[in-house]
Amino acid sequence: MAGLTAAPEVLPGIPFARGLQEVAGAGFLLYCATAAALLLAKFWFVLRNSGERR
Repeated sequence: MAGLTAAPEVLPGIPFARGLQEVAGAGFLLYCATAAALLLAKFWFVLRNSGERR
């Protein structure tokens, strides 16, 4: 086990897995940013139109 932690680049697939983790992290951040933008837009429209209902 100590040998695997000392030289992880020897194992096949480790660079691919590392790249896959980076892509997944970037996709998750994009998903969160999109959800936050949609929620902000919804609240902005709700607050903007709240005075017109009276």
